[in-house]
Amino acid sequence: MLWAAIHLPRRALDAALRRQPDPSAPLALADGPPQRRRVVQANGAALAAGVQPGQPLAAAMALCPRLSCVSFDAGQASRLLDLACAWAYRYSGQVCRDDADTLWLEVGGSLGLFGPWPRFERLLRDDLRELGLAHALAVAPTPLGALCLARQQDGLAVHDAAQLRHALGRLPLALAPFDERTRDVLAGLGVRRLRQLFALPRPGLRRRFGAGLLDVLDRLTGDAPDLRPCYQPPDVFEARFEFDEEIHYHTGLLFPLKRLLGDLCAFLVGRDGGVQRFELIYEHDLRPPSAHAVGAVAAERDPARLFELARLVIEREPIPAPVRAFGIRAADLPPFVPAGRDLFEARPAGAMDWPALQARLQARLGEDAVHQWAPHADPRPEHAQRRVRELRGRYLLPPALPRPTWLLERPIPLRGPAPRLLAGPERIESGWWDGDDLRRDYYVAQTAEGQRAWVFCAAGERGPFMLHGWFA
Repeated sequence: MLWAAIHLPRRALDAALRRQPDPSAPLALADGPPQRRRVVQANGAALAAGVQPGQPLAAAMALCPRLSCVSFDAGQASRLLDLACAWAYRYSGQVCRDDADTLWLEVGGSLGLFGPWPRFERLLRDDLRELGLAHALAVAPTPLGALCLARQQDGLAVHDAAQLRHALGRLPLALAPFDERTRDVLAGLGVRRLRQLFALPRPGLRRRFGAGLLDVLDRLTGDAPDLRPCYQPPDVFEARFEFDEEIHYHTGLLFPLKRLLGDLCAFLVGRDGGVQRFELIYEHDLRPPSAHAVGAVAAERDPARLFELARLVIEREPIPAPVRAFGIRAADLPPFVPAGRDLFEARPAGAMDWPALQARLQARLGEDAVHQWAPHADPRPEHAQRRVRELRGRYLLPPALPRPTWLLERPIPLRGPAPRLLAGPERIESGWWDGDDLRRDYYVAQTAEGQRAWVFCAAGERGPFMLHGWFA
């Protein structure tokens, strides 16, 4: 097996930056009591202005008046790690995470699908940059080995156990996955690098530190299996965006909407699914939450399409009160089937297919405003079709004689000279069960002006004729 460790050293800061309209502006995470708040992490612009981790927040604000401050949120950072796991699931069925800042994915079985490791690594890094995650990435035959290498140097790759042991031996003890007390005791014994620890007799290590240290060493080098619970994508996606101040206009919701839908699509790609219906949830200060439903004709996972549908719903439907927090919830997650396309696409650039156009019209006008006509099992022309939102199932068999493309709302007498009958009669006798009984003989006829009409008369008669439709 071959494991890739993705270490996210500033996960909490990245979670805050992803919620900023301008991530390049100075930003710092602060924590502590209100009177003694200190900087926990800062982005590059803040560091360049002199802001440092551990610095009092008042001093940081004095150094950088444009500094934005966000409270440290461990829950938000944990949710970002869950999102990264959902994204990684698209590349491997074995994805693991710890309680700190690292996730692992088994990449040995995926190299045949995504190419050799250098190409695979580029794919991972491109996606991580798009997600806005600063990271360090390394590959090794064991999860703990890959983590130690990622902490040492970004981009290291070791493909067999012998090379791994040699590479680990050069690492300082501070990068080893031991608790602080064990590292302090080993440092007191003069152990500075892992190769010195590897050289110590195992019985002595067991007596002094117990079996736990040896178990970690064996899992680090691959002498013992490293069994970890694997990530399983949930069946429901939920994400939330909280504002510092109430939002009074829908335009203030567009940036968080775009970010949340991007996260939803990363989640969907990981589980190889789509979304057909989701909710926009608005939280208010003095009243219960409200929601709008957004639907698509077929399963979608294109963030641009989903954003357009949601934006149209937000513009059409009124929001009952100012918004304090905004979120999305998606529980209808069917399998995603890409639309079939011709090899030489003849459709003009920018043109939409029918499902996309239908979903867009429904989002703008309302779900009941757009429909299709579906065949209905009733021989009476007035009842042979019905309105549906989406065609499902099999079409009915076509009738023996053709049907007109233009059916009049109600039949009218056919004026003028007697028409020439081209086909028929086709007798339709039905409707006795609902009070709309009819008994007619239908013909395809040509009028004196050359028009082709669909006419009928009483059963067994040859006139007078009633006009019921026109053929194209």
